[in-house]
Amino acid sequence: MKKITIIIISVFILFNSLIIFSEFGSCEDFNTNTLYVGGNGESNYSSIQEAINASSKGDLIFVFAGMYNENIKINKSINLIGEKKETTIIKGKGEFNVITINSSNVNISRFTIQNGLVSGIFIESVRNCNISQNNINGNNIGILIFEASNLKIYNNTISDNLVYGINISYNFTNFSYYNNSFCFNNSIFHNNFINNTQHGYDIGNTSWSYDNEGNYYDDYVALDKNNDGVGDKPYLITVGGSVDNYPLMMPYTGIIRIKEFYVDEGLLYKMLIISLIIAIIFVLPIGYIWYRRYYK
Repeated sequence: MKKITIIIISVFILFNSLIIFSEFGSCEDFNTNTLYVGGNGESNYSSIQEAINASSKGDLIFVFAGMYNENIKINKSINLIGEKKETTIIKGKGEFNVITINSSNVNISRFTIQNGLVSGIFIESVRNCNISQNNINGNNIGILIFEASNLKIYNNTISDNLVYGINISYNFTNFSYYNNSFCFNNSIFHNNFINNTQHGYDIGNTSWSYDNEGNYYDDYVALDKNNDGVGDKPYLITVGGSVDNYPLMMPYTGIIRIKEFYVDEGLLYKMLIISLIIAIIFVLPIGYIWYRRYYK
């Protein structure tokens, strides 16, 4: 009986561990220290920046749902996780960037990020950061990246930004970085780009897809003739010459979806020509016979 109880408890612990890891999207070895923002706990911080200032390298900061009117600066390697992206909102207070990342190995997930005078998220001179599962909208630029490498930006909805959805560029005060080596090995995939003035600006060396799957763009108009959910033609990123070779036909929701209704313009023109030929072959003779019968 004692052995059975031990087995049951072990399975329960393992099951809950899997749930936690799948929820965060990775099995990273987090520091045991977890800080909380919002909620009803006595030791919870009232602002995200306070929790960041109190954190140490590798800490996990969990933010309960709510509206957080603040601008955040991250200068240490932490994991910042929101309770739910639709209801955990970071709204900037009129400063340039809502979130500024100046440290490598930062992970940000499950927030709505808005009201950045320059950008929603600004990433500069860092490596190995992940931005995932966020709504980034209502900024001038959704994500602005200067001289950063080994970034992964995925599963975000980037929408209604006034200038660019994502801008990958160089620090304009240091023109020595103006080459393709200042940003490298960055991956952007499974994001939804919707209603931005321009979706992308990329003069770095960036992959706009991963494992033959790219991003969804609301102005992509090519076809998917083999019905695999990926467009037949690449999507040209607005500025910089980069391309997404595997643009998605429908917004990404965790799976690649097939666009069920679209017009194949080539087929439409063929049908029109065939209809005209049929009209000429059949309608004109009938009209001629009718004319001869009544106007001999």
